[in-house]
Amino acid sequence: MIGYILAGLGGLAVGSFLNLIITSLSQKQLLLGGAAPGQDCPHPWPRRYLPALLDYVWSRGQCPVCGSPLPWRYPAVELAAALLGVALWWRFPASPLLVVYAPFFAALLVLSVLDLRYYWLPDLITLPGITLGLAAALIFPQLNFLSALFGASLSYAFFRLVSWIYEKATRGRRPGLGRGDAKLLAFIGAVLGLPALPWILFGSAVLGSLAGLAVAWRSTEGRFASFPYGPFLAVGALLFFCFRS
Repeated sequence: MIGYILAGLGGLAVGSFLNLIITSLSQKQLLLGGAAPGQDCPHPWPRRYLPALLDYVWSRGQCPVCGSPLPWRYPAVELAAALLGVALWWRFPASPLLVVYAPFFAALLVLSVLDLRYYWLPDLITLPGITLGLAAALIFPQLNFLSALFGASLSYAFFRLVSWIYEKATRGRRPGLGRGDAKLLAFIGAVLGLPALPWILFGSAVLGSLAGLAVAWRSTEGRFASFPYGPFLAVGALLFFCFRS
């Protein structure tokens, strides 16, 4: 039980650091002309030297200075990181593989938030992640380098093929899955290996289809409405990681 508590508290602290990374990358994306997802409260937050999650609860989701709603992203990222910490400890308690999987899922969390806010999966994270995944497969005897290599290469090739077919089927009216999604799946394949590929593709396809139907129903663009796919790949990777044999 102590291990789970420490893993959750450690994840909470990591979540605060991930929020700083997301904020920094968000500012970079806005400077490059990315679409702003809405204005956050202009006052510094957190203000009480508390984790953002506790500060959000303490403030009841409102800025005490101006009364505007506080941005949900800060507590959500910290809570997600804390839950990931517990899940990692449950799957591999005190294992050296946590050195690989903890940064991996932290990166997936950052990428998911950026994709949700900006439809952006930066190469600054995915490409080094592919390299580190392959390097880890060479270092840790529990991992398989060939599985990681084929997992990364086939994942990217498959996604690019699907994207090309989709663009042809829609006659270019809507672009297919982006290169960022393909690089993200290659990152996942490099870390989790080739056996993860069919499960992640199936899980993300089911979740993405349900989300796509909901988006299409609410959007004026109908079936051509776009939505970020990266978070569904990340959730598929998490489900495979937690429940694989």
